[in-house]
Amino acid sequence: MKQIKITFSLLLSFAFLISCNPDVDPVGPVNPYLDNGFLVMNEGAFQGGIGTLSFAFCDNSGFDSVDNDVFQEINGRSLGNLANHISKDESYIYVVMNGAATVEILDRNTLESRGTITGFKSPRQAINLNDGYIYVSDWGSNAIYKVNVSTSSIVDSLKNCNGPEGMFLAEGKLFAANSGGYVLDSSVSVYDLNNWTHEGNIQVGINPIEIIDDALGNLWVLCSGYSDWNGTGGDRYSSLISFDPKTSNILTDYTNPILTDHPSKLRSNLAGNKLYFIQDSYVGNVMEFSINQVSYPTQPLISHSAYGLAIDGLNGNLLVLDALDYQSPGKALLYADSGNIIDSSSVGLIPSVAINTKY
Repeated sequence: MKQIKITFSLLLSFAFLISCNPDVDPVGPVNPYLDNGFLVMNEGAFQGGIGTLSFAFCDNSGFDSVDNDVFQEINGRSLGNLANHISKDESYIYVVMNGAATVEILDRNTLESRGTITGFKSPRQAINLNDGYIYVSDWGSNAIYKVNVSTSSIVDSLKNCNGPEGMFLAEGKLFAANSGGYVLDSSVSVYDLNNWTHEGNIQVGINPIEIIDDALGNLWVLCSGYSDWNGTGGDRYSSLISFDPKTSNILTDYTNPILTDHPSKLRSNLAGNKLYFIQDSYVGNVMEFSINQVSYPTQPLISHSAYGLAIDGLNGNLLVLDALDYQSPGKALLYADSGNIIDSSSVGLIPSVAINTKY
């Protein structure tokens, strides 16, 4: 592994030296986070931990370097308690802080904070529509909040949901997976954003958590199932379900044959003809599923414990995030789409979500 260390402080020092030397032609600001790589969100310790961001500079040959805790380094403060999700649009990156009940808005080029959104109870995920607004799912209030990005303020909300988690926009509608929060649910809420109305619910599997589209324009829902910790026989199977966003009709319904698996982190490849997810939330391998398959996948593509998963928008490589013992820095592992390991590096505490900042 290459061990070139790039830090924001060194870049600032370089810029200062240039500004003080009249013989050096001036140059524009250096934005290293426009280079290809992954911005990794680290949750932080479960009890009172502080979420952090790591930036992993990488290409098809592996990691060039990893810069840990870049938000603190750039902004001079911490993100806050328990990071939960990260997403992006053309201008900004949004970090959802579940424990702090905030959403942090970052400049996509520099990772500088552009605002902190408050007013949530237990935010889970954010979806960005490039229309000046983001939509944030909130377990604590059973609502989808509409947020004005320019003012960092909540302007409206949608109810008719129960523990909303993952969301997806298609056909002018917002689809929200109702995970149930701390109870059970098996529905996807459908909202018309033009009329700001709740159209109804689609019945899927137990505790849906993620929604993603495929190359055909259909939507897939990953349902995590349920473990009855009371031992009364109430365990429920997880499933993978697709539906037509135009009609809300269910197209496929594949049940996981393993009762104890509770999958997470549904992703798709660049072509949209394959889906990937983590076999089980805390100790799972990485599963691959072709949209033309006729049954739930049972053989892992990558046999390695995964807590987070991302797809490289440049080459389709897979980034697997391993939380290890949940008490020490985790690992980021880069795999080819064949399932072969390319490289690995240490990141922050409990890495769980990552995005590619350039693509």
